[in-house]
Amino acid sequence: MKTKKLTQFALLFSLAVTPAAFAVDTAAEKPKTEEKAAVPAKPATTEAGTLTAMIGDSLSFSTLKKALVASGLDVTLADKKGVFTIFAPTDEAFDKLPAGTLGKLLLPQNKEKLRSLLLFHVVAGKVLAADLKSGEVTTLNGEKVKIDVDGDKIKVGETKVFSANVMATNGVMHSVGEVLVPKSLDGFSGLKD
Repeated sequence: MKTKKLTQFALLFSLAVTPAAFAVDTAAEKPKTEEKAAVPAKPATTEAGTLTAMIGDSLSFSTLKKALVASGLDVTLADKKGVFTIFAPTDEAFDKLPAGTLGKLLLPQNKEKLRSLLLFHVVAGKVLAADLKSGEVTTLNGEKVKIDVDGDKIKVGETKVFSANVMATNGVMHSVGEVLVPKSLDGFSGLKD
C-alpha cells in the first residue's frame, strides 16, 4: 500500500514539475491547417524507420536519396524483409566526384551503372562497427571492398567511417566521406550523356 501511494505521489509530482513538456506534446498533436498542407507526403514505399526513410529524413543525404530513387534501390532499402548494412556517402562525398559525373549517373540511360555504384556501398545483413574486421567484404554489386579496422578507426576503401551504427528497422547505416567506386565502373568511363 505504501509503494502504491509513493508511485502515485511520484506521478503527480512529475506532472506538476514538467507542465511545459506536456504543453509541447499537446501542441504537436494539434497542427495548424496551414502547416499540415505544407508537409509533403512520404512515398508509399517508405516505411518509418527503414534505411530509405532514415536517409530521406536526413539533410546530409539528399544526394544519396535522389540516387536511390533514380536507381530504384529506394524500394529495396525500404523493404523490412531484407536486412542491410549501408556505407552511406554524404552530400559532401558526392560533391567530390569529378565534375559532371553525378549528373550523368542520374540519367535514365545510366541507371544500371548507378545501381552498381550504390550497391557497392551495401552489404547483406546487419554489420555493426564492432563486428567489422580488417579484410574484404563482398558488396551487393558482387565486388569486394576493403575494410581496415584500427581500434575505433574504420576505413572502407580509402574513406573513413565517421558516423557508425545508425540503426534502422531493416539494418544499419555507417556514414562515409567519399563515394566508393567499384573497379567495374573503371573511373566512370562509358557514362552516357
